[in-house]
Amino acid sequence: MRTLDGLKIGLGSALNGPVYIIYMQLEKLISNTIDLHVHVGPEIIPRKFSVQELIREEGGKLAGAAIKNHFFATTSMARDSGDFILIDSVVLNYYVGGFNSDIIRAAAELSKYPIVVWFPTINAKNFLSVTGCEIPIEWTKQERKIKSDICDRGLEIFADGKIRADVVGVLLAIKETNSILATGHISWRESERLVQTAADLGIKRIIITHPIYRPIGMPINIQQKLIKMGAVIEHCVSMNTIDKISIREIVEQIKLVGASNCILTSDVGQSSSPYPSITLDKFCHELLCEGISLKDLEMMLVNNPRRLVGVDWSGK
Repeated sequence: MRTLDGLKIGLGSALNGPVYIIYMQLEKLISNTIDLHVHVGPEIIPRKFSVQELIREEGGKLAGAAIKNHFFATTSMARDSGDFILIDSVVLNYYVGGFNSDIIRAAAELSKYPIVVWFPTINAKNFLSVTGCEIPIEWTKQERKIKSDICDRGLEIFADGKIRADVVGVLLAIKETNSILATGHISWRESERLVQTAADLGIKRIIITHPIYRPIGMPINIQQKLIKMGAVIEHCVSMNTIDKISIREIVEQIKLVGASNCILTSDVGQSSSPYPSITLDKFCHELLCEGISLKDLEMMLVNNPRRLVGVDWSGK
């Protein structure tokens, strides 16, 4: 069973119920969540688990997960998911051809559920301009940085001030395949234009990837603008555990845009990280301690992720 380590004394009374009842309710929510941001190997970055290991360890603890790999489309990774809802993805880095609409169509054709299409992450020009490398040291805990000429030619969605034709092609492929658009590590200004264009094209499933992340730093007023276009805001455990953004700061942003417009994800899979269900459990306890309600957690953990992937939950 999970522990209540870190849960503040008096939390039960603050939430109008004994701590163990809160614990049981939270465990139920986590067991019904689809964690839409989980890193898997094999990958050039060291990872804690393969797809099959994730399914074996998290079956029954999570309802499912969107698996992510910065280098490869995940549909080619062997798995037997059973009742575990496995959401495949592709990240539009140079390793899959960048803004490549064909990889989206190929991956989507092999997937039972809508796939997540992340815009560039480690090859985004915005990300590289901040980090100076594809793989930051805080991701691997190794005393090295991996550099390449890619750092000098990162991917951005603009060309001559306009959205690139191949980016429009990607958006059309996302719409055609009913996939989920996630903004990745592009700049918030790029994300603003991208979401506007996607909404104009009729794309309904849009995630703003951890906008609180320092290399992105999307202003709240822009987040509020984008949720009016149908986007949801992602808040990850990793923003606190790896990037040292305080829980209070995360809570402030959730309250400013509204829980109904947010999802909670783990963004784990690093070789040193716990499994997703454990990290989400601890994260949610900390959010509860800072004033986020169980009702809001249900919205961000269960309802909104399931709506994005088209899987209902009865709440029972």
